[in-house]
Amino acid sequence: MHFHVRHYLAGFAVLALTIPVWARTFKQTLVLSTNKTIGSAQLKPGSYEFTADDTKMELNILRNGKIIATVQGQWVKTPQKTQASGLDSVQDKITQVRFHGSDQAFQLP
Repeated sequence: MHFHVRHYLAGFAVLALTIPVWARTFKQTLVLSTNKTIGSAQLKPGSYEFTADDTKMELNILRNGKIIATVQGQWVKTPQKTQASGLDSVQDKITQVRFHGSDQAFQLP
């Protein structure tokens, strides 16, 4: 009986170790031509890298390789895979980040 329990425990341990492998990291460089706001961060015109892990509810914004802001949000399903990376905004506030080739977008409150 103990032999079977050990096998189940070993199986669960292997499964637990492989879960991070299923996570997908999204990463896109986008150039802003006007001032934008994302969360509480003010982004000036220039090149920014947006990164997100599809298992987390946060988006990192980097400039020159340094994280300048991390914002909370949620993943939403898109009707089809995105053909190009991009941002949606209302006035100057970024509301959604789309990643090329993904059927998910990162939605901001």
